[in-house]
Amino acid sequence: MKKILFLFGLLVSHITSFAFNTSTNFGFNQQKTEEEYQQYVGKCFMVRPAYGQLETWDKSGFKFNESYIGKTYTISKVTVKNITLNDKPNKEISIIAIENGSKRKIKFKGYEEVSVKVSIWSGVKQWPLISYMPIVFTEPFEEYKQLHMGKTIQHDMVKDQYEIVDLFIGKGVGKDYATAEINVKVKNKRTGEIIECPYSMVKTTPFQKALKGSYKTALLKVEKPEKATNRYGNTKIIQDNGIDKYSYNDSIIDIVIFGTSEQFNFMLKNVSDHSLKIIWNEAAFVGLDGLSSKIMHVGTKFSEREGDQPATTIIKGAKIEDLATPTSNVYYDDGIKIGYNTIGNGWKKRSMLPEKYIGKEAGEIRLMLPIQIRDVINEYTFIFKVYYTYDHPELLKNEKL
Repeated sequence: MKKILFLFGLLVSHITSFAFNTSTNFGFNQQKTEEEYQQYVGKCFMVRPAYGQLETWDKSGFKFNESYIGKTYTISKVTVKNITLNDKPNKEISIIAIENGSKRKIKFKGYEEVSVKVSIWSGVKQWPLISYMPIVFTEPFEEYKQLHMGKTIQHDMVKDQYEIVDLFIGKGVGKDYATAEINVKVKNKRTGEIIECPYSMVKTTPFQKALKGSYKTALLKVEKPEKATNRYGNTKIIQDNGIDKYSYNDSIIDIVIFGTSEQFNFMLKNVSDHSLKIIWNEAAFVGLDGLSSKIMHVGTKFSEREGDQPATTIIKGAKIEDLATPTSNVYYDDGIKIGYNTIGNGWKKRSMLPEKYIGKEAGEIRLMLPIQIRDVINEYTFIFKVYYTYDHPELLKNEKL
C-alpha cells in the first residue's frame, strides 16, 4: 500500500510539474510536441516590454504598448504548425488569450528556431522566439515573489541594510544582455531610499555608493645610493587643495611630488652649490607587476616617447615643474570607424593603478630619477605604496576599514 501511495505521489508530482512548465523568467518553455504546449491553456499571464537581444514583439502579430501593462490574460488556445520561415523549416506557435474581466482577445505568434533577415534598406529583422516571448505567467511568479519579499540584504562591510519590497521582470546586466531578468526594488532601512537592480546584482548594487573609492599613492620612502652624502634626507606630507603631496629634501634637491592614476607630478628645486641635471634617458618606472619602463616628461611627443630625451639642466637655486609618465602605458587607439568617420582614435594613457578593487593595499610602484651633479649621478628612487581609499567611510563599519 505504501509503495502504491509513493508511486502515486511521484505520478502526481510529475503531472503537476509537467502541467505548467515555465522559463526562468516565468514565460513559455519550448516543448517537444503540440500536446505538451497545451499545458499553457487556461493559464494566466501578463504582457511586458521586450528586453535584451533575444526578446521582441516584432513579427509576432501583436503590437505591444503601455496600455497593456498591468492587465492579465488567460490563454484559450494554443496552435502549433510546421512552416518554412526565411527558407528554413520552423515551428510556429500561435497563442489566443482573453483579457480577464472582459471579452477582448489578443493574439501573438512565436517560433522555436532563430530566424532573422538582413536587408541593406531595412536592416535586421528578427522573428520572436517562443521561449523568449515577453510575457509573465502570474501564478508561478507571484509564488516566487512572495518567497523573496521582505528579505534583508546586507554587506559585511556596510552599516546600512536593505529590504526587498518588490520584484518584477526587467532589464538584464550590462549593455549587450540577451534577455530580461528578475529585478528587485530594495529599500534602505535607515533612509528609505529605493534602489532597483537585477536580482543577480542585489548583493552588490545597493552597496556601490558605500563601497565606492579609488586607489591612491602615498610616498613610503626615498632611496639614494649608499655612498651618497646625506643619504636619507627629510620627508613630510603637504596638503594642497585636498591632495596629499610629499616633500623631500636633502643637500642636493628639494622636491614636492605626488602620483595620480597616470603620472607623477613634481616640482624640483636645486638647493646645491652647483648646477644639476635630470638624466631622462636613464629614468625608470617600476609598476605593480614588477616590470620596468622608461618614462617620458613634459615636451616629449607621444610618438617619440621611446627616443632620446635630452637631460634637463637646473642651475643653482632654480626649480622646474615637470611630470613623469611610464612610456609602456602610452598607446595609440585606432578608434572605431563608422562610415567615413573615425571615433575615439588618438593617443591615450593606461592607469598606473588598479582600476578594480584587488585589496586594501595593492603593492608598491617606483620612480627612479637620476640626478647628475658634477660628474656624479645620484639615483633617487621614490617608493610609493598603492592603497584603496573609500569616498564615504562614514557608511562603513569601523572594524572593517
